[in-house]
Amino acid sequence: MAQVTVRKNNKVLNIEDTRLESYLLQGFEQIDKDGKVVKEATGGRTVSLQEHNKALERIKELEEDDAVKELEEAKKEIKALKSENTKLKKSLEELKKLSEESKSE
Repeated sequence: MAQVTVRKNNKVLNIEDTRLESYLLQGFEQIDKDGKVVKEATGGRTVSLQEHNKALERIKELEEDDAVKELEEAKKEIKALKSENTKLKKSLEELKKLSEESKSE
C-alpha cells in the first residue's frame, strides 16, 4: 500500500492511502513532497465569525463589481456582432453570385 502525507496546522503525518478519506474528514489536507496541497480537508475545520463575515463581504463586492456587469454586456455585444457578421457574409456571397451572373450575360 502506498503512503501519502497529510497536514493539519503544524502536524504532518505519513499514512496509508486507504486511510486518507478518514483524515480528510478530520480536517487534514493531503500534501505533496513540496508541501503543496493536493486535496483539501473535507471536514473538521472551523472558521471564526470574523473570517466568515469577511468572506461574505468579499463575495458581495465581487457580485456587485462593475467589471462583472461589463463582462456580461460585452458577451451580449459579441454575440450580436457575430450574428450580424454572419448575415453580412451571406449577403456578400449573394452579391458576388449576382455580379458573376451579370458578367456572364
